[in-house]
Amino acid sequence: MANGPEQDDSPDCFVCPSCQGGLEFSGESYNCGSCVRQYPVLFGIPDFRLQSDRYLTIEQEREKAGRLHEFSRSASFEELVAYYYSITADVPAELALRYQAYIRNSPDQARDTVDRLDPDSQQDVLLDLGCGAGGFLVAGSGHFRQMVGVDIALRWLVICKKRLDELGINAVLVCADAEQLPFKDGGYSQVVAGDLVEHVRDAGSTIEACWRQLRPGGRFWLSATNRYCIGPHALTRIWGIGYLPRAARSRILLKFRGVDSLRYTNLVSPRAVKQLCKHAGFRLVSTVPRGLNTANIAAYPMQDRILLRIYGFLLKFRFFRGVLVIAGPAFEMMHEK
Repeated sequence: MANGPEQDDSPDCFVCPSCQGGLEFSGESYNCGSCVRQYPVLFGIPDFRLQSDRYLTIEQEREKAGRLHEFSRSASFEELVAYYYSITADVPAELALRYQAYIRNSPDQARDTVDRLDPDSQQDVLLDLGCGAGGFLVAGSGHFRQMVGVDIALRWLVICKKRLDELGINAVLVCADAEQLPFKDGGYSQVVAGDLVEHVRDAGSTIEACWRQLRPGGRFWLSATNRYCIGPHALTRIWGIGYLPRAARSRILLKFRGVDSLRYTNLVSPRAVKQLCKHAGFRLVSTVPRGLNTANIAAYPMQDRILLRIYGFLLKFRFFRGVLVIAGPAFEMMHEK
């Protein structure tokens, strides 16, 4: 697999994430002869997980993905996203509205990153880890020879598939853990991980997996929410929450949001992520505040629109860009192998 998967129904595309052995495709599952594991294909998406995310068990998650898939048969992508939040009790309504606005805006946001990656549409193969609802895959369409989207949440891949199908975009979608990928090493020229390192079990192991997937000279782009944001934290909308110890954070979130939405979140900073990337073997190219695209800013609540306008204004000034890397809401980095 020198250049990444060519199609999602070829057994040569994948290896066993447990033992790295070869797989045989039966039409309904990928089967490993070495460790006798079976990986089903569900809703057109191969499921190579050895463990689930921390919110649902694999069985619970597959059941929820099934409900989404059934709903998607007669619903649009926008309706499917709204339905997801209607059946997700641990996301407060206030946050659900903002998350939906973020999802709607994600392709426009990602296009600026695609431009900076400057991909070769005849050569470059993209691996999008934590692809979620597929914003980066939409933005990357036509810019890469092939795109592969990976997420540990099958439920989000069902949503992503609906989005890509509506737009006629081709990409290989794979359900897998970013730390235990079903690919041979060195198959990709570009790896992106937007808002991923906050949500994995081990950020260091995930970044090392990204390094292994890249061929020499390949580029790795990531973004993350900054724990030291002075303003409203992107995942909670509570000011300065990242400065507090875990117990205090939990009490505040339970009081004001009804759920500790950071209970499985790694609070990271630019410095910490930079050290993890250096340890993995990457060479840092740049660290900047997360870029802002305001094409769909009207989708956000009024308070957010005001803050986004202020953020966009500050980004114009070099001094404030330096401050925003340290204490702004989010940052992005470019690395090379």
